[in-house]
Amino acid sequence: MYMYGYDHVEDQYKVLAVDHLPGRMEHKIVVLGGEETWREAPCVTCPHIVCTQGLYMNGTIYYGAIREKIDTPHISIIVSFDVRLETFNIINVPSKLVPIGYKSMWNEIWWTKLTDKTLINYGGKIGVVENPREGSFRLWVVEDAEKEEWSMNTFHLPVSFDSFDFKVMNTFSTGEICLVPKELLDPFCLFYYSLEKKSMRSVTIEGLPISDFKHAQSLSVTVSDHYESLMSL
Repeated sequence: MYMYGYDHVEDQYKVLAVDHLPGRMEHKIVVLGGEETWREAPCVTCPHIVCTQGLYMNGTIYYGAIREKIDTPHISIIVSFDVRLETFNIINVPSKLVPIGYKSMWNEIWWTKLTDKTLINYGGKIGVVENPREGSFRLWVVEDAEKEEWSMNTFHLPVSFDSFDFKVMNTFSTGEICLVPKELLDPFCLFYYSLEKKSMRSVTIEGLPISDFKHAQSLSVTVSDHYESLMSL
């Protein structure tokens, strides 16, 4: 799995590669635009298995993982990687926060499904949001990592979306999270849920071959509120 971050001091973009296969757990890093040679960046203090996509925020890459210990194999953690210093730290997930029926915060059934949770930037704090099902979803927020203080809130979608299951794509500076229906709609639609206003809006994208997408084994959608413009100087 590849995760991207920015070192604002050295003005360098870096890529952290994490091998998520059990028994390997390799970590490598490369500086883009430099020699572009991969080098080791081992997390020797806490062997772990990565479980979520990465989240870059304020010079640090975060991702959900499971601590690798023989006697207690399902300890949920969030790993932080300082992009400039290239050092790892661990944020513990209190066991009381793991939903009933889950072996870890990240997996529903051990090694049989992808995680149903995504790390998001929630007003400058690390948030963990689950994919909405049957009209509702939960959001966990790391209030104080050192004291292991977290908060949890449940959000409800408008009644008209009770029958939909969604996948969380991203979060935006507007306080919205982008949702994609697991059952693709024709025409293709993105939905934006405001965590502050508790309201939903949709954006329709015309012209996509939805019938072809439905035959694909997997579908990846990337959304962002960042944009670039061309200017003549």
